[in-house]
Amino acid sequence: MSFSVVERRETLVAGTVLRSPALAVEGSRRTRVEEVWQRTLSRPLPGPPATAYVDHAPELNSYLTHIIGYRCHTIADLAPGDVLARVPAGRFAHFRASGDEIGDTIAGLWRSVWDAEADGEIVRAYTGDFERYPDERTVEVFVSLASE
Repeated sequence: MSFSVVERRETLVAGTVLRSPALAVEGSRRTRVEEVWQRTLSRPLPGPPATAYVDHAPELNSYLTHIIGYRCHTIADLAPGDVLARVPAGRFAHFRASGDEIGDTIAGLWRSVWDAEADGEIVRAYTGDFERYPDERTVEVFVSLASE
């Protein structure tokens, strides 16, 4: 899968925190993520749905903090009880895909990220990654890149 390299401003994402293995896109972990999404989308959100991955430990099978929720423009958008994550500005690899089953689309995109990393096409910074969902079928993943 192809990707582009883009510059992004700081991104704020708020919502529910999950502590997840870095490769949690299938099995019981995926089920847990889907449950949290259902609960999140059942309430009014102050911003568009989004996901942030922060507090990375880049070793294989390591953990990261996964925020499931919505994008904020400022801290004033933060709903009571939600946690706010900050993805710093920088260079990002931008992956995009559409499909009928959003969970499968997300899993496929992350497999593309891991393949690009394994093939040496990208060098990740692990400073924070971000997902956004332009429509019900489309997912965009922004993966932070190391400095050139």
